[in-house]
Amino acid sequence: MKWFITIGVILVIASCAKDEGPVPMPRPVPPVAPIDTTTDTTIVTIDTAYFTEVAAIFHAKCWLCHPPYGGMDLIPSEAYVNLVNVTSTNYAPEKRVVPGNLDASVLWHKVSGDGIYGTMMPPPGYTQLTLEELQTIQDWIDQGALNN
Repeated sequence: MKWFITIGVILVIASCAKDEGPVPMPRPVPPVAPIDTTTDTTIVTIDTAYFTEVAAIFHAKCWLCHPPYGGMDLIPSEAYVNLVNVTSTNYAPEKRVVPGNLDASVLWHKVSGDGIYGTMMPPPGYTQLTLEELQTIQDWIDQGALNN
């Protein structure tokens, strides 16, 4: 009979316990896609340096004839002031180089050889500009024809 009393006491105590509600369960953490570190989408622009890159091309490939032809001196120390925002001698009122605008730049049409402004420069028979040199000139004009 003692054991009935013991079980009864345990049941009474258990029935008086405060209801704590449901036992909290940790929520599952949703899976996170791993970060792809193999692809860098940062856009980096590097300004084409006028004096060390562009003027060097003019000196190597254009200076032999300029001066005296075309009313412009393409020696490195003079080329910038003879090109940028300067009205073309043969194609006025067009400008030789319009910063940021290839289509409006007579120089670009001459060196790219599209024929809009006459003969390609350098003319046939002279050492032509390489694709890399053309890209350098294009980048320089596109980037605003800076004197840097």
